[in-house]
Amino acid sequence: MSEIRKLPASAGAQWLLDAFSLYARAPMQLAVLGVIGMLASSLILVLAQLLPGWLGLLVQLLSLAVGPLIFGGMLWAVSEIDQGRRALPTHLLQPIRDRRVSHLLVPLAIQLIAVIALGTLLFTLIGSQGFSAFTDLIHKVQALQQSGRQLSQDETLALMANVPVKRIMLWLLIVFATFVALSMAMFAQPALVVFDRQSGMHALRMSLQGCIENFGAMAVFMLLGLIAAVCLYVLMLILMQVAMLVGGMGAAAFVMQLAVTTVIMPLYVGAVYAAWKQMFAHRGRTPPPTAPSPDNVFAA
Repeated sequence: MSEIRKLPASAGAQWLLDAFSLYARAPMQLAVLGVIGMLASSLILVLAQLLPGWLGLLVQLLSLAVGPLIFGGMLWAVSEIDQGRRALPTHLLQPIRDRRVSHLLVPLAIQLIAVIALGTLLFTLIGSQGFSAFTDLIHKVQALQQSGRQLSQDETLALMANVPVKRIMLWLLIVFATFVALSMAMFAQPALVVFDRQSGMHALRMSLQGCIENFGAMAVFMLLGLIAAVCLYVLMLILMQVAMLVGGMGAAAFVMQLAVTTVIMPLYVGAVYAAWKQMFAHRGRTPPPTAPSPDNVFAA
């Protein structure tokens, strides 16, 4: 089992710096991996549209597995760059060779369970009458917006009289807390699965525990990451505007997707790798003797 290290808040900034440093060492190699992942996802979606009925739906569901697989492969490629070696396209298949794919897919199952649970909770809190009242409110607001008339405070209160606002706000608070918890649980999970060979569920628990114990570093990382994302987004907008002038909306969308897969995703993978290296005490790339059996994906 990986032991969790307690890090200073400044470690969050170091994760981001390490991500940019790793990317700068092999930008073209990581960009190629990103393009391969983008092409693989696109080909699967095209194939899903060509296949009839349930077979196409099955292929679409299969496409959901591509993202975690590519992420795990890019993590391995980043580790190779960190050790002074080249990142190769074959590294994208490393999770398959190591039989890590099912463990990397565990967060998808947890997200699905969370969505179903939150939907059930909302229905339990507000009931069918609450849904009807909220739907009526949305329709009335849309009609008023189209008419251009401004509502008075009394009219606004009258419209919201039948809507269970407090219970909806409580549900939104629970949704936010769930999102934060899932984000922390999934942050280092792929690295724990790929490198420390933890089972999928055990890696989620370890990632959540590590992020909670290093919440200061996570907060700094998220704040600085948001600032960096805004700066990158501005650059992307400029490139998209140029592409739109040259090739229209299709070219702009392609430039945006290309920037995400060749720059933003490798940077995030590098940050996860840097956080995993600092946050956990490792015993190499072999399964620790006390870890749960890798055959049991949900072992915790």
